[in-house]
Amino acid sequence: MNVKDMLKIPSMEGAKVLAGADQLERLVTTISVLEVSEPTAYNQMPIKGEYSGNEFVITSFAQIADSVEKQLEIVSILNQHSQLGIILYYIGIIMPEVSQQLIDKMEELNMVLIVMPEKRMELRYSEVIAEVLSYVNSEESQFEAQQDILIETIRNLPQGQHQIETGLSILSDKLKCSLFLLNEEQDILVSKSWPRSLDHHLRDHLQQSTAAKQKNAVIELQQTVYFYTRVSLDLPTLSQPYSLAAFRKEPLSDTQLNSLQRMIETMVKFFGEEQLLNTSQQFFFACQTGDIPMANLLAKKAGIIVNHPMDFYCFYKEKGEERLKELVKEYPRNLYYQDNKFEWLIGNTVDTTKGERLKRKTSSEFLFQIKQISSLATVQQKMQLIERNLQDLLRVFPNKPLFIPEDLSLVVDVTTDFVPINLSQVLKDTEMIDTLAAYFLDFDESINNTADALFLHNNTIKYRLKKAQEQLGISFTHTSSRYLLVKSLIYYRKYR
Repeated sequence: MNVKDMLKIPSMEGAKVLAGADQLERLVTTISVLEVSEPTAYNQMPIKGEYSGNEFVITSFAQIADSVEKQLEIVSILNQHSQLGIILYYIGIIMPEVSQQLIDKMEELNMVLIVMPEKRMELRYSEVIAEVLSYVNSEESQFEAQQDILIETIRNLPQGQHQIETGLSILSDKLKCSLFLLNEEQDILVSKSWPRSLDHHLRDHLQQSTAAKQKNAVIELQQTVYFYTRVSLDLPTLSQPYSLAAFRKEPLSDTQLNSLQRMIETMVKFFGEEQLLNTSQQFFFACQTGDIPMANLLAKKAGIIVNHPMDFYCFYKEKGEERLKELVKEYPRNLYYQDNKFEWLIGNTVDTTKGERLKRKTSSEFLFQIKQISSLATVQQKMQLIERNLQDLLRVFPNKPLFIPEDLSLVVDVTTDFVPINLSQVLKDTEMIDTLAAYFLDFDESINNTADALFLHNNTIKYRLKKAQEQLGISFTHTSSRYLLVKSLIYYRKYR
């Protein structure tokens, strides 16, 4: 079923495509419901496996109907996980209208935005879900006949580092089965569990299983019978043997298994073995998507002692420049990885490191450091926050030599819901506001550094600080007053 087919089902009569009209030939593998109150909730949950590629999500944005900013953030998160699009309900009832910003954003991300008929409260999510899943499920028996379409769909996945992961999700959803790719040491390299709650049970079974080959062996997990199949992949030109393990409530037919093998082999050849072998890539992807047990295993494999203090760095590359590679030799046990935008590095803490001497060279660079973290869950949280708030961080702290977790927390905390001091109205002088912003946000309340950066005398900075306290009616030595001012300055830079 593609998007064009989906639009023809009876329950979608009257639906309109507002964005992604050129994506209507794309395959639809599944459909689900998404309702959120805060995008930041995603920072606390494992996104890996929550959504698979080529999935539609149904929503009314009920909790964030009046916040275009949050709607755009949710769309960006879904795009990170190769989602196909959104079906919006209850426009004119819950959401007053669809903003042009949302339409433009989804066009930019090549995502499909479908709006159900407006002001129709009697419409039900369940009707579309039932019809779409019925159609998709009926295609299971035609799996082998669809392999060329599926291969083409997977080949056309958005450019990134994890197409094999997303491709496996598409195949898993089509067959309603769990799929694991393993190397000759029986390490799980890439996986997709269906349903998701089975993941750790299936991993335990694979660790205990000694059979190199299985075909629809009957096993029991969580009081449910599954059929377990294990086969070798035919990839003789690669550096080592790989195998596929599949778990399903129904046995795989010979034709289904042959088609599945062929598609996975084609996928690995097309996207490259490095997606399976790159421990650093797998580690940071596991952190990024919330698979902390896998991240711990990969860190230990690289020699990192995860219960000892670790240092974590992130560098946003300007024109492809590398800055963190020079740190690798200082951490005898480390994981270093470059993706399309960032360099990432983690390793056990050393007494002296060049990291303490690293500084941003330009205002468009981003350099982030956390010293002596004790849990990889912290890495997961910071990776997600950095990617979502990068441009706001650069806008709010243009002159910071190095970013730290407190900077990130402040930028995330200051949203459009925050009520700031109206600096423009109270101070009536942009020079005064810019001086305060430089002093508090850029130069750690250093008069000398602020004066040097603004080409002013120290006494001028002191005078402006004194004058600002008088006009604002607060004392900068008072902790709560200073904190409110700092957040107001962040608001001023973030949203002006």
